[in-house]
Amino acid sequence: MKKFTMALLVFSCLSIPTGSEASSPIQSIIDTTPAGGTVEIEAGEYEETIVIDKPLIIVGKGDVLLRSCEKEPVVIIAGEGVKIKNITLEHCGAEEEDTAVSITGSHHLLDGIKIETRRFGIMLVEVNDVTVQNSELKGRNRGNGIDLWKSDQNQIENVKITNVTDGIYLEQSHENVLSKNSIENSRYGMHLMYSNQNVLQENSSTSNITGAMLMETDKTSVRHNMFEANKSNVNAQGLLLYEAYNTEVIENEIRGNRVGVYIEKAEKNQLVSNKIIDNFIGVQFKNANENKISQNTFIGNVNEAQAIESSANKVDNNYWDAASLVDMDGDGKSEIPYHADPYFLTLTKSVPEYQLFFQAPGLILLQKLLKSPDDQLLTDSAPLMEMSLTVEKETTSRVGLWVMSILMIIASTSVFILGRKRK
Repeated sequence: MKKFTMALLVFSCLSIPTGSEASSPIQSIIDTTPAGGTVEIEAGEYEETIVIDKPLIIVGKGDVLLRSCEKEPVVIIAGEGVKIKNITLEHCGAEEEDTAVSITGSHHLLDGIKIETRRFGIMLVEVNDVTVQNSELKGRNRGNGIDLWKSDQNQIENVKITNVTDGIYLEQSHENVLSKNSIENSRYGMHLMYSNQNVLQENSSTSNITGAMLMETDKTSVRHNMFEANKSNVNAQGLLLYEAYNTEVIENEIRGNRVGVYIEKAEKNQLVSNKIIDNFIGVQFKNANENKISQNTFIGNVNEAQAIESSANKVDNNYWDAASLVDMDGDGKSEIPYHADPYFLTLTKSVPEYQLFFQAPGLILLQKLLKSPDDQLLTDSAPLMEMSLTVEKETTSRVGLWVMSILMIIASTSVFILGRKRK
């Protein structure tokens, strides 16, 4: 394999013609490097775009920045076997479909890439076996971070993505693996559309509108992810399954979201061994049937669960911190079924100010007297006596909610008394 250094780059710069027909310096080196060769780019800033359509290794030596505001991507990759390492790309084009990196073909690698873009970051179109890893991508919430269209068997690993529309977007793309990525301050962290048999594992999706959305997908695996603090929008949720089928949601931590898991028009999915903690609603069903909810730990959620127009969902052997627990035969399961009643949720939907009285004794009494319709109750016939999972905040969530409720009641009472005194 022949290695070309920037000495050759300088020589080529001196030999290329001037004027509008002149090729860019880096592109000239790429064009003259034989397939299988390596191009090393010395540290510096370069105002140009490049096209790589043969097997090459492009390596940045030191701090290398390629910048362009043209309509074309900063880097276009085609063919097979292109590897790009340790390069920063900046694309300042503002057209709707502008993208920093465009990829077609197969067996490519992007490693250690940093991207700043006004629109799309990386667009993969009809590719397979492409790896994007150990990289960073920052946008302006006007395009997707990594966008896959009809692209199968690709790996996206250890990529930090911020301020984009959708962090990683898949459409008609199958058998891809998204692992150990961190996505923040975007619309959807991971967004799958009409895409089957994908794997989402060990990702962190935080402070987005929705941590992950799976729509019209089949046989997706969602394991060991963190969906946290996705709550800044009235439609926010940690994980959304919409018309999803045969999906496994296993051993994830779903914490501090508006809705932890929202399942709509979805069937035959499994929600097993997850930590569902400190969400406004733990899990919510709508027109969802034949799903399995088991071995999960529900702690500190304002409203544990709600089911509307949903049937044949198997809910058993979960730990609910709001359950009444009595174990007569010592099997570790309570003889008293747990009914998740959405009364408080229904009440506050009509009058949001009633959220101030969450867990107030009077409201709890009303909930017991005015039971919700049976079709809205989600029942665990045998709740666990003890948590099946280790939770860092085992007791503080419940205590914190009681303290918050008491303070709110005191504040409300004070306002009422002061108001009467003024009169």
